[in-house]
Amino acid sequence: MNGNTVSAWIAELKMWPLIVVLIPNLMFRRYGQAAGKKRMSSLLQAIAVFLITTMAQLVAARGLTDNYLYIGVAVVAVLLYIFRERVFPYRLSCAECDARLDFKTIYFMDDNLCTDCHSKKVAEKEAAEKTAEAVDNDETSQIESEGGDD
Repeated sequence: MNGNTVSAWIAELKMWPLIVVLIPNLMFRRYGQAAGKKRMSSLLQAIAVFLITTMAQLVAARGLTDNYLYIGVAVVAVLLYIFRERVFPYRLSCAECDARLDFKTIYFMDDNLCTDCHSKKVAEKEAAEKTAEAVDNDETSQIESEGGDD
């Protein structure tokens, strides 16, 4: 045993850990802009996995000890901690009412709202858009009527 058992094991896996992390990323396309932040977090997680597997392959190829891999993993872990808000945006409870969220909302939806709160938010947004549209129409009518007096 030469002290690089972990590195050799990870190196034998090749790029499969990266592929496993990226496969769910394909499902994010279905949700479009509603899952933009979580899709980016999935890509950042894939980058972390890529860095760790690459370090393991380098350590195994050079015949170094696993201590070098551990140092690299520690550096990646510190970076993940520093950027934890971007890398791990997942919440288990609703941001508004603290209700438990389903898997789809936890993993895919950026707003972290339960179905009731999401429906309320959409209804409020539609009402605000209608109000803004009505104000715009009134202003346009006033401008046209003032322009007709000249």
